[in-house]
Amino acid sequence: MNDTPPPHLSFDEFLRHWAAVTPDRTALTEEDREYDFAAMDGLTAKVAAMLIDLGLRKGDRIAWIGKNSDLYVLLFFGAARMGVVMVPIGWRLAGEEWAWIVNDTRAKLLFTGPGFDEPVAAIRGSLTHVERIIGSEAARAKIEAADPVDFDPSAPDEAVLQLYTSGTTGKPKGAVLSNRNLFGLRLPNLEGGEPWTKWDDDEGVLVAMPCAHIGGTGLNVMALAAGVGSHVLAEFDTGRVLDLVQQGRITRFFMVPAALHLLLQNPRCAETDFSQLKYILYGAAPIPLELLRACIKMFGADFIQAYGMTETTGTVIMLPPEDHDPA
Repeated sequence: MNDTPPPHLSFDEFLRHWAAVTPDRTALTEEDREYDFAAMDGLTAKVAAMLIDLGLRKGDRIAWIGKNSDLYVLLFFGAARMGVVMVPIGWRLAGEEWAWIVNDTRAKLLFTGPGFDEPVAAIRGSLTHVERIIGSEAARAKIEAADPVDFDPSAPDEAVLQLYTSGTTGKPKGAVLSNRNLFGLRLPNLEGGEPWTKWDDDEGVLVAMPCAHIGGTGLNVMALAAGVGSHVLAEFDTGRVLDLVQQGRITRFFMVPAALHLLLQNPRCAETDFSQLKYILYGAAPIPLELLRACIKMFGADFIQAYGMTETTGTVIMLPPEDHDPA
């Protein structure tokens, strides 16, 4: 098991800790890009320096419109280190919905993921507070060119993330989350939680749910807290999921039941080695009994139902593996 770290409560503390303790361990991957914890520490410090150079200070907002990306994670973690608040926005929303959320955040910078430069440019005239829109290639170049500088790290109770709810009863509502909100749920595990709350040092988590939802972004935070790698997919794709599982990089993942059903439908599923997969977490909907039976037979992993919401930084209650016996 991982050496138990002190009860850190901020991104800056965790990034410094794992860079010192396990600098060569994989922290993040996407496609052919891979970063160990030493690189994550250095690059997120560069992100903080870039944001400072662009005039941002604690409490300012930056927004991301795009799919899941290693760049998003670097921007989020780097901003969080210095107390700039990241706001990921659902890429499937309409342009007017993007504009409404960006304006509600009063974000000064808007970062776009690959393929989103033109759609975002179309709403530029509707953005009331954005001073600059930065595409993915430009952002990577700016990060690479930045020289790290001293900064005042964000404190546990300072905001670092603003996620928008689905807006089922009106406009989406922004849930403002602090370092303590995001990392506080892991503290009881230090005193001996359930087996599935523990992480071995060779584990990896799949991040395939959208980063604009706590089920996507929250997994990156969990991986950082545990000192293990998060393996990011731009979007859910059954073939890419099976690739990563077959490579032995994934030991647990979170999916909605509909995604599990799609995974089972892929013809390659029956040929994939799932022996390293320990836990499958699911939520957002109940799982039909027949689907659960098929998944247990195929994957052989322990199933955990997660219940939570954006405002609670994700899971607050879990239905444990022993309650998933179809018999």
